[in-house]
This record gives sequence, C-alpha cells and structure tokens, in this order.
Amino acid sequence: MIDLHIHSTFSDGVLTPTELAKQIADIGLTAAALTDHDMVDGCEEFANAAKNYGVITINGCELSAAYAEVNMEVVALDIPQKNMIYFQDWQNDLIAERKIVAKERVNKLNELGIMVDWQKVAFDENGNPRKQIVKPHIVAEMLRLGYVKDWDEGFVKFLNKGAPAYVHRKEPDAKEVIEFVLDNGAVTILAHPIHTKLNGRELFEFLQKMKKWGLKGAEVFHSDHNADLKKQYLAMIEELEMISGGGSDFHGGAHPEVKLGSGKGDLKVPEIVLETIVARGKPTRAYYAELAKYI
Repeated sequence: MIDLHIHSTFSDGVLTPTELAKQIADIGLTAAALTDHDMVDGCEEFANAAKNYGVITINGCELSAAYAEVNMEVVALDIPQKNMIYFQDWQNDLIAERKIVAKERVNKLNELGIMVDWQKVAFDENGNPRKQIVKPHIVAEMLRLGYVKDWDEGFVKFLNKGAPAYVHRKEPDAKEVIEFVLDNGAVTILAHPIHTKLNGRELFEFLQKMKKWGLKGAEVFHSDHNADLKKQYLAMIEELEMISGGGSDFHGGAHPEVKLGSGKGDLKVPEIVLETIVARGKPTRAYYAELAKYI
C-alpha cells in the first residue's frame, strides 16, 4: 500500500519529514508523497530519510485554489526535481501573505482577551521560526494556555468563517494553480472531493470543467471518503477518463483519528495509483477495475 497525501511540520503536521519516513517504513508502506500545504521545502529531507528504509517517494505539494464558492485544493504529484525551485518561488509569495493573515488572527484574539503570544505561534518549541504559520499553530497555543478545551472549539468558536477572530485568506485562482502545476511538469489531482461540498451532477460538472483546464484526476481514496463516496467518485473519474490520487491526509495533532496509510482504519491506496501517475499513463478499463477492488 501507499500514501500520497501526508503533511509534516513544514506546514501543519506534527512530525518532521524524517519522523514520517520512519513511521511509513514501520507500518510497511512501499511508497509515499509528502504534500505539505503550499510548501515543498520538506520534500528533500523526506526523500533522503525514506531512502534509508527502502521507501519510494515522489515530490508533492497541496496547493490552495479559489473557484467561486468551492472549497478546493489541488495536490501536485511527481514534481520534477529540476522544477522544485519554481514551486519554492510560488510558496514564498504565498507564505509572506499568510504571515500577515496569521498575525491579524492573533491580534483579533488578543482584542478578545485571548492572550496568545505571537512569538509562541511564529516559532516552534525549539525556538526555530516556522516555515509556515497556519491556524493549527494558533489553536495549539490556545490549548496550551487553557483557552479552549479541544481543537474543534478553537477552530469553530474563534477562527473559522463567521467566528470573531476569522480573517479572510485570498487564494490563487484555480485555473492559475492548475496551469502552474502542469507547466512545471507535475500531475494535478483534486484533493478530497468531499470537502468541495459538491455532490452528484454538480460535482461531475465541476470535474468536467476542471479537466478542460488541465486537472488530471481526483482523490477517490481519502480518510473522509466512505465506501459509497469512493464508488461515486470512481464512477465519475471513469466516465471522465481521469485518474485517481489518494492518501490519508495525515497531520497528527488536530486530527488524531487519522493514521498514516490507513486513515480512519479502512483506507487502502493501491500501488497502481502511483504507477499511473509516474507513467503519465492513460487510464484503461483494467485500471478502474483494479481501483474498485480497494473500495
């Protein structure tokens, strides 16, 4: 089995790329992709560490994208090493903007009497500046200080849309994101279709439009997809002649129920998913039949 959707401390995960590589080997996965949010800086460490355990890796990244009211992210997979520099340029522009957003969130919390210290959020426990500062880092500090009882309370009561410390974060246009990934030689996969909040025909037509822009596939396999959803998504990508991605979306910390490789317990991502991505192959009936065995 494999896992092509994993997060490390370079974005909002709790394990370093090296720690992830060891755990991946310990549970017997044969291949994996590190897909930090809008960040590729951990990929080299991850690949070097994984070599020690005989685990195959490919470069990856999960990119935020904006399209109407759709909650959308694109997983870029198998990024050529020679093009990683362009992803780093992209991420640096985004991270500079997001640091400002994070600071505004902390300021709003302070005004509410939630006295979160910016230095505790912006730097990790070893005193090193974080590559990226996101909501889980703020909630972790709120938990440590006792302002909230759990992760959900921190997000829902204070930071999510409609909450008093919410700050809007502008995302790049979906077409721009897809074209950027394609122009730099990687494969574009829609992350966790369930999170788009689209269903049935609406989701199908959305995928159809994204395909015209260059989207190659969607994650059939994800921790938040039950068997019925996997079947629906598989039927959609088969009709559209698209491919599947898939992974646990492991973070740790705020999502303790999601485990590496197995997600919430029953996730199995077959190796043919990676083989087809790397080969840039056109899916066949046999491909879809093989995917169906793992639902």
